[in-house]
Amino acid sequence: MAVKKSPGQKRKTIVQVSVFMLFIITTYFAGQFWGTISESSMSWVKDHSSTTATVTEVLHEEEEYRNMKGRKRTRDLYTMSYKFTLEGEEFDNTVEISSSAYDNTEQGSELVVWYANEDPYINDSKDNVESALSDNNAMSNMVSVGVYTAPVALFIYWLLSIIFVRESKKSLPEGFYTETSWLDVDDKYMVALDGSDLVYFDIDKNRVSDVQEAYQNNANLEELIGNSKSSKLKRIPLGKITELVSHHNSDVIAIDYNDDSHSIEFLNQTVKAHALERIVKHIPSTLTYVKKERTRLQAAIPSFIGLLIVAAIIYFVDYFVVSFLLGLYILVSLLPKIVSRLIDPTTTQSWLTPEVETEAEPVAE
Repeated sequence: MAVKKSPGQKRKTIVQVSVFMLFIITTYFAGQFWGTISESSMSWVKDHSSTTATVTEVLHEEEEYRNMKGRKRTRDLYTMSYKFTLEGEEFDNTVEISSSAYDNTEQGSELVVWYANEDPYINDSKDNVESALSDNNAMSNMVSVGVYTAPVALFIYWLLSIIFVRESKKSLPEGFYTETSWLDVDDKYMVALDGSDLVYFDIDKNRVSDVQEAYQNNANLEELIGNSKSSKLKRIPLGKITELVSHHNSDVIAIDYNDDSHSIEFLNQTVKAHALERIVKHIPSTLTYVKKERTRLQAAIPSFIGLLIVAAIIYFVDYFVVSFLLGLYILVSLLPKIVSRLIDPTTTQSWLTPEVETEAEPVAE
């Protein structure tokens, strides 16, 4: 049976294919542009002459540079200096060479040099020129620009993943829930009712596909736990919990048991609501049900405060990368959350022991 994918997984596939195609197309045209620049820089070869030069120096040095992450790195730099004479005038130059050329070149040896007829000061070794001309092809140019287009493509993928690759809040996707279990492939997580116990465990990132396939083929709970290679397995006797809290616009249920707080995550809010309806049937009847409905302003205040804090950091921290990333955070997280809270204010359902009841009035179930 084909594995069913969640809406988020389907969106992720679309984003991956789109970004990959964008990377290929961008790299191709950037390579063509790079090839044009390279060809232009070598245009003097169309009208050149050759002569014999004498090698005056061959050097090997370590050059320090910073990689894409800003970390210091070193690379081997091989250079060769030479001189030649034309019509009584002496010309000299220093060019970069390969490690093999360095090994095969000695000071005082002779080599063939090409120079521009219009300007002999434009010159290079014959080997360097022929190597540059042979490397100026579509594939080599794509490889040359790929080191720049690949990070850009990864950044675009990361950004699109944040914006678009999210599980739909209102869907109850087939293949990701049963009457007693709920699979969260987004957070690599699974929750299940085992009698009156609530069991939840994480799934190793390399086992998500296997667990998803096994789950959709009706594997039992023990098989799923073993298949997941879980590093965190928790079992909560629901009949002994002291508190359960759920916000309607969150995919998390908070449970207190044995003086510990447990945050139980689900695929989305609708899946959580499906689970909550079944979980509350097993909690103590002594717990008091409380429902608290916030006003639009009350619901949005925490996000407003977060927005002010982030805006203050951007104002006082004069660093472009930090400001850019925080600006993205505001755009893709804080602003949508503020709008969401204003449109649909938070409603909180709580099941509390009498001594920890809030000021909210009890509401009959």
